[in-house]
Amino acid sequence: MSFISKEKTAPATFKVCASISAEDFCRQLDATFEKELHNITLPGFRKGKAPRAMVEKRFGGNVFFDEALDALLPESVAKAIEEAALEPQFRPENLEVTEVSREAGAQYSFTVIVRPEVTIENYKGIEAAVPSAEVEEADIAARIEELQKRNARQVEVEARPAKDGDIAVIDFKGLLDGVAFPGGTAENHELALGSGQFIPGFEEQVVGKNPGESFEVNVTFPAEYHAEDLAGKPVVFECKLHELKAEELPEVDDDFAQEVGEDYNNVEELRAGIAAELADSKQKAANDAFEKAVQDKLTQLLEGEIPEAMFERRTQQNIEQFLERFQIPLEQYLQIFGETEEAFTARIRAQSEAQVKLELALECIAKTEEFTPTAEEIEAEQQRLADQYNVPIERVKAAVPEVEITKDLSRVKAMDFVKESAVKTIA
Repeated sequence: MSFISKEKTAPATFKVCASISAEDFCRQLDATFEKELHNITLPGFRKGKAPRAMVEKRFGGNVFFDEALDALLPESVAKAIEEAALEPQFRPENLEVTEVSREAGAQYSFTVIVRPEVTIENYKGIEAAVPSAEVEEADIAARIEELQKRNARQVEVEARPAKDGDIAVIDFKGLLDGVAFPGGTAENHELALGSGQFIPGFEEQVVGKNPGESFEVNVTFPAEYHAEDLAGKPVVFECKLHELKAEELPEVDDDFAQEVGEDYNNVEELRAGIAAELADSKQKAANDAFEKAVQDKLTQLLEGEIPEAMFERRTQQNIEQFLERFQIPLEQYLQIFGETEEAFTARIRAQSEAQVKLELALECIAKTEEFTPTAEEIEAEQQRLADQYNVPIERVKAAVPEVEITKDLSRVKAMDFVKESAVKTIA
């Protein structure tokens, strides 16, 4: 077995040519014949007793070539990669045997994608815009209003017409060309006016009507309506407004504070609690935005040609993981969320490109700054994974190569280093 040549055919992509000697090939052919003989039956011979010459005459002289190559190629490819001084990112691809015979052995080629040669500069002192984490009075007021609406009660409205925000209790019957259609009739239905729950134009025609009033609503179903017999058709709804209800917000007093949270005795404690919650959530949002801004800047600073295959493979991995989390086929997901397959793939592709570029940038920084995790840090990460998945640490060590954990921890160190030197600006 020997390496012949390597040729760069694309960014971080090499075509490798190698060979298997005639001696090694013939030796494997002999071994393969001995292994397969017991499965062969020829007329006039007991099973497994046919002479090799007769077997080859019956099935052809190259009858065991494929099996012999299958046995030899994995080790030969690995040795050729080593002799070519390449470090593949993925399994070799496009394996092609170009010549094979007893006299010459075998020659073959394959493609290897290696880690791309990338550089990154000016990663110290990155400017990153982040939102303010300061809690303002308007933030507290908005949260209190949310709590008021959540605890509002409905009261009957009298002596005025319906308006947006009211809940109208109505009967309605839909007619298409004067005939009632399925699903178009209801009694005492509660409709929140201004919510957009009904066909466009319906709620607007209820506004201004008085309790006890009967009236007609003329609307046209949207062209994309799910029922084809109604899509794009003008219809008439015969309606009667029985009553109007409105939301009555509770007073913001000590009783209200005690109702919305058992830890609050009065309004002052409620406001202080809301302020603390908002401070935590806004600080977390600011931290997340800061990290995202730093990551985006790193991907922009990265220089170098990245093989398309790295983006494609990460995209496929992310799609598979995404659908596994949802536990539904892609077609069903697209139907539920109204997204085309092209748009879905493009969205995941953009995320995947950013992930690949960020990893390469952090690996480059880790190498430049000589960030290497200690044995204790590697052991601690293995234990963390064992605890996370509730398995013995030995299983983690067997399943996750230490080199991958080393890469992950080095990237974390690089990210922490960049964030520590970054300059925050308020967006």
